[in-house]
Amino acid sequence: MSNSANLLFIGLPGSGKTTFLAALWHVLSDRSSSTTLKLRKLSGDRTYLNQITKEWRECSQVPRTNLQTEQVVVLHLDGERFGAFDLSIPDLAGEAFKQQLTDRRMSRHHNGFVQDATGVMLFLHPDVQKGTQLSVARRLEAELSASQKGDAATTSTMANTWSPDMLPTQAQLVELLQFVLERTQRRLRVAVVVSAWDLVDHLGAPRAFVARELPLLQQFLEANDDLFEHSIFGVSAQGGDITVEAKKQTLLELDDALKRIKVREDQHTSQDITKPIAWLLRGR
Repeated sequence: MSNSANLLFIGLPGSGKTTFLAALWHVLSDRSSSTTLKLRKLSGDRTYLNQITKEWRECSQVPRTNLQTEQVVVLHLDGERFGAFDLSIPDLAGEAFKQQLTDRRMSRHHNGFVQDATGVMLFLHPDVQKGTQLSVARRLEAELSASQKGDAATTSTMANTWSPDMLPTQAQLVELLQFVLERTQRRLRVAVVVSAWDLVDHLGAPRAFVARELPLLQQFLEANDDLFEHSIFGVSAQGGDITVEAKKQTLLELDDALKRIKVREDQHTSQDITKPIAWLLRGR
């Protein structure tokens, strides 16, 4: 078995990739939490990880990675049934994935990360309005109504202002996965991470949530089981909506920031944020 692994974090801007990495580094460096994977050491400069983790601990908005601040984090980990191994995680900008959708291309170093990937974490934010069947149907209905009324100006404006941003979220996520599949020569494991899970935990298990709200994505995952194996996790890395002051203060008053983390897989909930990574590594 190889003593190294390369995970690829993919997702649209604001999908929670950097926040997850900040919480992961806090948990691993704290060492007091009972997790499947343990940290042995970190290679390289800790400045970036320490900065985003500081923002996370203070319940501040973790700055999004942009094209100028992309980082590759190499963690030296250990775990029961895994042994000692090196884990490489590039923290790539969501804007880079948006460019894939709009320009139909990716940079050479992104292509290298994709080809080297031994597992993929696909992040999505539970924005249940954008990209659902209902919201798409209402938009199409409005466009059809304008066309039938002969509102040439409105119809023309709609046609001229269309952009890839108008694609349903689930269609964009499927496109991102297709980019990966086209460039890999091996069967991959894909861990789908529904971030900010605290917002939708009351709606059921993560797999049921994706099947109901993002049926195109779920069908794509199930129809391509010959190309990759997948599992779906709900992860609340912040613990709550930090834009609401009352909720933010409640989180800050906890005696241990680790208590903010919730990870749900099927019906089981824990505080082990390494679980999605451990699941991916079992497929090596």
